[in-house]
Amino acid sequence: MIKLRHYSNLFIAPVFLLLALTTQSTPTSASTAPIEINDAEDLGKIGRDRDYPLDGTYQQTADIVVTKDYQSIGNDTHPFTGEYYGQCRTISGLSNCFIDTLKGSIRHLHFTGANITSHKTTGLAACVVDDTGTVSNIRAKDVHILTNGRKSFAGIGGGLVKGTVGSTTAVNSNVTTRGWYGIAGIGGGLVYGTIGNTTAVNSRVETGDYRAHAGIGGGGVNGGGTVANTKAVNSHVTTSGYNAYAGIGGGYVKGTVGNTTAVNSTVETGNYTANAGIGGGLVNFRGTVANTTAVNSHVTTRGENAYAGIGGGLVRPRGTVANTTAVNSRVETSGEDAHAGIGGGVR
Repeated sequence: MIKLRHYSNLFIAPVFLLLALTTQSTPTSASTAPIEINDAEDLGKIGRDRDYPLDGTYQQTADIVVTKDYQSIGNDTHPFTGEYYGQCRTISGLSNCFIDTLKGSIRHLHFTGANITSHKTTGLAACVVDDTGTVSNIRAKDVHILTNGRKSFAGIGGGLVKGTVGSTTAVNSNVTTRGWYGIAGIGGGLVYGTIGNTTAVNSRVETGDYRAHAGIGGGGVNGGGTVANTKAVNSHVTTSGYNAYAGIGGGYVKGTVGNTTAVNSTVETGNYTANAGIGGGLVNFRGTVANTTAVNSHVTTRGENAYAGIGGGLVRPRGTVANTTAVNSRVETSGEDAHAGIGGGVR
């Protein structure tokens, strides 16, 4: 076992937000009882029938199989601002985001057998989790998401996350983008908000173009964004474009990533300046990665100037990596001027 603590010259201890997501047996409204969603017909009425408003409170009462013609709830100009309580029931067969733009909440909902292909930012629970939106306690099994297009972000919790996504579990699921700057992740694609408690089992995140970052917690964690408590088991993160960073925790980290664990998992990039890491692929200016653990896991880069690390692949000035542990794990590079390390490939 190798244990390394790597601190910047001016270390400020990172603070990680542990999501306190309350569990309720039944959603309540001050004026009305929840509207029951019993089948696909009821589901299709939300936002399209005056008795099923976008600001309503909903409770799913049975497992639902949707048709290939399913349309997402709401849109960017008419977001869903209500509450959807899934009662741990299942929605199967989605071909679009469950909700397009979320400013309300989704909780305790399971998804299976979704197969979503899009040319825009796309998620399973929501395409966009806006600043007041909350997604919590979501389970995805046998879900496949693919976007083709510039800046088409993709994720299980949300493609673009400005709000909060907590307690997301993905099993046997894939998130893939094929466009320029098409950022992909399990918790969220591009993250400005908060993502916590993401678990990926036998799952894969993959991108294939320039600056198309990929991660299990978040593909890109921007300024102010937080990703905490990410766990990957038998899962893989891969990028093939240049300047496309990959990570378990975060691919590109300009925010805060903490408490990342990888078990029997891999991170791999295959192009020029495509950095890779468990913790973060690139830990940028004022980015922080801390408390990273890798067990039987591997980080590999194949391109020139493509750094690899457990902790961080490339750690930029005023970026911080701390408390890194690697057990039976490997970091490997093969391109020219491509450094590798535990703690950081290059500081």
